[in-house]
Amino acid sequence: MHRNCSDKAPLLARVKKIAGQTQGIARMIEEDRDCPEILHTITAVHSALRALEAKLLEDHVRHCVTDAATDPRQLETRLEEIVTLYKRRLS
Repeated sequence: MHRNCSDKAPLLARVKKIAGQTQGIARMIEEDRDCPEILHTITAVHSALRALEAKLLEDHVRHCVTDAATDPRQLETRLEEIVTLYKRRLS
């Protein structure tokens, strides 16, 4: 793992916000809120997850892949990770 401890705080803050939004969806369903309101919140959770995913991928490329550039075997491993993640994303 190449992430340093100072990078964790903003990521954890995002995850906690997403968890709060998800719990909010459960409350909204329990309270019989209007479907469009619930769907709007679900869309916000999707957007937040995509933003978190993009940030983690960016960090991975900028740090892990870049660090591996001096070692061809390590670079191949890191690139394969990205290809695998991309393929999973498409399925």
